[in-house]
Amino acid sequence: MRAIGAALLLSPLLLSLGAPAVAEIAVPPGAQPYLPITVKDIKMKARLALGFDKALLLNLGPAQKAKLKIFPLIGKMKFKDPIFPGGEALFRFNLVKVFPQGFEDGRMPTVWVDKPIANDADGILSALALEGDKITFRLSADKPGSRRYVLPRNGSSSASLETKAGGETIRLTLELNSPETILNARAAQALLAEGLVKRLPSVGLWRPFPGVALPFQRLQAMPGAALLGLPLRNAAVRITEAEAQAIDAEAKAGTSTEADDEDTLVVTASKGKKKGRKPWILIGRDVLDACSTITLDRPAKAWVMNCRFDAS
Repeated sequence: MRAIGAALLLSPLLLSLGAPAVAEIAVPPGAQPYLPITVKDIKMKARLALGFDKALLLNLGPAQKAKLKIFPLIGKMKFKDPIFPGGEALFRFNLVKVFPQGFEDGRMPTVWVDKPIANDADGILSALALEGDKITFRLSADKPGSRRYVLPRNGSSSASLETKAGGETIRLTLELNSPETILNARAAQALLAEGLVKRLPSVGLWRPFPGVALPFQRLQAMPGAALLGLPLRNAAVRITEAEAQAIDAEAKAGTSTEADDEDTLVVTASKGKKKGRKPWILIGRDVLDACSTITLDRPAKAWVMNCRFDAS
């Protein structure tokens, strides 16, 4: 997500030493992984996320309780983006010492936002904030006939992956908090150009944060369609409110406005260059629930997944 990523880039990433070499975190069926953390002697509950680099995102209330202070001069910025309630949010950030239970403590980029980030926890902690050679998320027992997938990350400190399709380089992230696989418009256009998907006359709502509901159009994957070996299943592309209403007059209204949302637009300039946000895909639970384990493998600089994808 561009706004969060821009804020985090302003802070250097610090590595801590002495972490356990291997750790396993249980994820109940259909649920999210959580971990107790301590921030400035204040105990909190964090939801663990696979999709962004080493950082902690906090709701405003817990950050105020911990009496967090912003980084001098540049520690406060406002971002406009439809993924936030009301279309904008104020970010405050600093390097803060965080202690995840069972792991080495250390300073990490910490962002607290004036709009709700999580309604099921005090904040969201990146899996990359947990030190250790291998951090495994256990979603279920290993399944007979499972296959091991090794997906190279974009560097040792990056949570994201890359693939190419339709003349585009597409950034992929793993998102346990999304029921569907979500694409922005440029990514969907690339997959359409490759003949991997087609649009369906059906819409729904993507809910990235509390109080946010952004319309999407469902996609049908063609037989054998896959990215990095992972099959395309229940995928959907971001569209505008007007597009959603045109497809389905009975569609529930989302929270976005008529303001320009570059994730829903693909515009070709006169010189042939594509405008709008760079293509991205969030791989959701429609795919990840077929995996028994998802491992952050630091030595391999990869996500290593044990999955069995039955024919659908």
